[in-house]
Amino acid sequence: MGSENQMLTCGHADHILKSINKLRKERKLCDVTLKVEGKEFCAHRVVLSASSDYFSAMFTGDLEESHQPVVELQGLDPDTMQFLLDFVYTESIQVSVENVQALLPAACLLQLEGVQKACCRFLEQQLDPSNCLGIRLFAETHCCEDLRCAAEKYILKHFVSLVESEEFLALSSDAVESLIKCDNLTVPSEEAVFEAVISWIKQDEASRRDFLPKMLQYVRLPLLTPRYLTDTVDNEKLIKQSLDCRDLVDEAKKYHLRPDCRCSMQNSRTKSRIGQSEVMYVLGGFGNLQSPVDVVEKYDPASGQWSVVQVNYTNSNSCDI
Repeated sequence: MGSENQMLTCGHADHILKSINKLRKERKLCDVTLKVEGKEFCAHRVVLSASSDYFSAMFTGDLEESHQPVVELQGLDPDTMQFLLDFVYTESIQVSVENVQALLPAACLLQLEGVQKACCRFLEQQLDPSNCLGIRLFAETHCCEDLRCAAEKYILKHFVSLVESEEFLALSSDAVESLIKCDNLTVPSEEAVFEAVISWIKQDEASRRDFLPKMLQYVRLPLLTPRYLTDTVDNEKLIKQSLDCRDLVDEAKKYHLRPDCRCSMQNSRTKSRIGQSEVMYVLGGFGNLQSPVDVVEKYDPASGQWSVVQVNYTNSNSCDI
């Protein structure tokens, strides 16, 4: 008795897709016309329904559009519709700086997940200190969680660079507070956070100066050096003009002047940021059988990871890390 083997033909699905796309371009067997701002696009209901839950609900349910020969779509422009329709029939799309802001909302509207992912990947690659805040807002608006997380991570890592951007200076007070209170902010020192707050206030001092006392609560003033506190913070006129701000500065000074009081002064302002760009090196000591340890290890608090540092010995008494 002979056995039966199931044979698969490579490229069959790709051939079918190309054939259906050819039929679309020749306007053959098309059973629906999509109308966008007066321009018409011929298509096949079954292909649209298979590609999009939006169209599936439209054409397989009890909606009027399920039997209408012409369906008018709102919230799209003809060029974007052409891109999306080409994607449906070819499974490929060219995302660019020029079209991504139109493509992503349209893809979300029509529930074309492939286009959404392509747009989000493209925007993630475009992240820059000058646009990361805008991209995060764009991702939030269109419920693109992976892109929002990527933008958030980029913002925290590149805080020092982005505070010079127009996007940062245009943020709302709530957005600035949310950013500067974050433990994961990567900064060389707390000076960067203080200077960012002052820059934001001075961008529109008349309307923003009242936000300073609240914002300064999120700047970890006790972590500033005594010299910076006395030479820079003390001499800032905005600080001098606010009793609440002066109280916060006095707290920071006491933290430095009275080490014996530090245990009772612990709060969110005395806690180092996890993202602070400082690392710890560990070297020396003895291992098994009291043999000297000749390995240098580095601990990065931002990632919580240990790594071995390459050591180049130049002589018996010194080494370079």
